[in-house]
Amino acid sequence: MENKITQKKCLLISPQSFYFYSEYLSKTLASYNYDVVVSNDEYPDNTFGKIMGKLKIPLLRSITEKKILKDFVEGNTYDLVLIIKGRGISPSLLKALKQVSTQVIGYSFDSFKYFDAPLKWLKDVDKFYTFDYRDGDKHNIPIIELFSSMPENNDEKVSTYKISAIVRNHSDRLKYINDVLSNLDEKNIFVFIYEQNIITFLQNFINNPLLYIKFWKHISFKPLPYKEYIRVLNESDFTIDFAHPAQSGITIRCFEALSSQTKIITNNPFVKRNKYFTENNVIIFENNSDSTILKKKFRDIESKIPVKNNRSINNFIEDLIK
Repeated sequence: MENKITQKKCLLISPQSFYFYSEYLSKTLASYNYDVVVSNDEYPDNTFGKIMGKLKIPLLRSITEKKILKDFVEGNTYDLVLIIKGRGISPSLLKALKQVSTQVIGYSFDSFKYFDAPLKWLKDVDKFYTFDYRDGDKHNIPIIELFSSMPENNDEKVSTYKISAIVRNHSDRLKYINDVLSNLDEKNIFVFIYEQNIITFLQNFINNPLLYIKFWKHISFKPLPYKEYIRVLNESDFTIDFAHPAQSGITIRCFEALSSQTKIITNNPFVKRNKYFTENNVIIFENNSDSTILKKKFRDIESKIPVKNNRSINNFIEDLIK
């Protein structure tokens, strides 16, 4: 008679409103024989809670601790607690979590300069990882790269667009897209700029009114359907990646481009620290860089089809829980 594999139990504490990544993580952990229970990383889990979190109001951590203790800790035990971001987490909550779990692991896909909440509790977990190279260097934290969430595509590369830009509008993204497209002057492009809400719309319009008018037909208050996003990225020669200036980690967009054999134009020089991003598939074009260099590098690799490399969410999970 075959021995039945004992299922392990995992508490995943992760932002529920950040795309669908907690769902991806849950499904992947389940494939590694984990029964996954999911909690948000801050409570109340609504707009009011998000405002409290962004304003760093201490009451948020107290509310979060009471909620997680009541709903997820009391009367439960876990083989693994995995905390992603963790804005509402406190050291006292971590102490309680460690009492009911064999292992507690934390991960941040933001830099501490942009999102510093984990600094309050990262020393209280068994292991902590970051995607941000500057934070890794400064705080001696191991790096675990992000991943591509796209389904693997084994079809031959088809190029419908010379350059694509599919972004959520923030900071200087609009200006960066304009700089790249204006300098390269390519006509066969796909541009989609997602505006999250009326507040971000007003902020971004005030910051760049002329550019907003220029790109108006490309701006949408609804996100691009995921199937369309996959199609466009797969059918692009180049795609534009704009990393937030406060962050040095490699974005999911870059790993998705890598799996799509799509070359990247990015403002993030730290991508070169990953061996899979080379001069054959990445152009580093930072703010105020020499546009003649951008043009030359673009022409040098314009006709090349990069080697396909796929870092999957399974690779990511294996690195976290190995």
